[in-house]
Amino acid sequence: MKLLWITHRKFSDFCATTPIALANGLIELGFDLTIMNPERDGSHSDATWGHIGLDTNAVRGFQSRSFSKKVLKHLESMELDYDAYIMDWQVGTKVGRQLSQQNRPCFLIDRSPPADLGILAKMQWKDWKNAWMLVKKGSFTSGFVVSNAHLRFVKQSTNIPATNISVLEAGVVTSDNATPLSREDDEPWKFVYHGRLDEHRGILEFMKHIVAWNDVGIVCHLTLIGEGSAVSEIKKMHAKNPDFFTLEGRMSHHEVLEQLNDHHIGILPMPATKVWKLASPLKRGEYLASGLLVVGLDHEGHRFEDDVGPWMQLHDALVFRTEISSFLNSISNEEFTEYSQSAIDYAHEHLSWSESVQILADCIRGEVNG
Repeated sequence: MKLLWITHRKFSDFCATTPIALANGLIELGFDLTIMNPERDGSHSDATWGHIGLDTNAVRGFQSRSFSKKVLKHLESMELDYDAYIMDWQVGTKVGRQLSQQNRPCFLIDRSPPADLGILAKMQWKDWKNAWMLVKKGSFTSGFVVSNAHLRFVKQSTNIPATNISVLEAGVVTSDNATPLSREDDEPWKFVYHGRLDEHRGILEFMKHIVAWNDVGIVCHLTLIGEGSAVSEIKKMHAKNPDFFTLEGRMSHHEVLEQLNDHHIGILPMPATKVWKLASPLKRGEYLASGLLVVGLDHEGHRFEDDVGPWMQLHDALVFRTEISSFLNSISNEEFTEYSQSAIDYAHEHLSWSESVQILADCIRGEVNG
């Protein structure tokens, strides 16, 4: 079965875990998949899927629009003989309408609503809603979201029936060779975050917690991996407390995973705002699969549906600093290693990509085969 997936994601980006995992899963299930994305043509030569690269150099915030224009132009010269089409909402409705004219099943991927702020966000929210209108009007068969909270939000915002929306939860690639982490008495607590370093993600506030904990004798250190709008402020805080923070730039996904193995605790600092309540952060699963404990703010986007162990510490913003202080002071090194093993076990048992891949594959096959 031939599929074309048009995605705004660059697979070289360390945040591109989802499309890579889903693409690999579809290939393993026998699909003949072609990826079209904003990278250099030929850059996926080692991949198991076909690739059409339409490189774009537009500034952040306008990359998707630039890519969409290139896609429209390229589609005019292609023989569109695919059995089904998948499109990220960021690619845009003009591309979506052209795909729907092929009279083949089309599916919308929504891995995250707009996360930017200000005027740019208003533009993106309009694009987001217009993309979902393709599903509502029947031009697209259905759409995929990342969580039940996300599904409810789409349903409330668009009046699309829940039967036309499926949840593809964020998974993680697990390893049978993963071993629990350990900590020595003289080691600081080593926290880590990877992803966009933007001001609205709560990172600067978490850095204040690190300073406060050190001030009361809880020796700890935070490594931040990525780039974004908060970097200049991060550097200022780093300059004031150079022993408390490390700022790393952009890394490959493999390099990120190596970094995680050298830390104790992964952080989820994103506040309880609309966009983060709807999210299902990939980093959460990657932290756990690496044996890291997880601390963060308590809201729907960070929680699991089921109750989990003490390796997951989520608290309200008003008591977060105090609660984590108590937790760090109470845990022994032996307990830390036990919790680390439990985190790995949970990732293996509950966070595999296989279930989400199967849901996606079943939806596509069901529509194509009628």
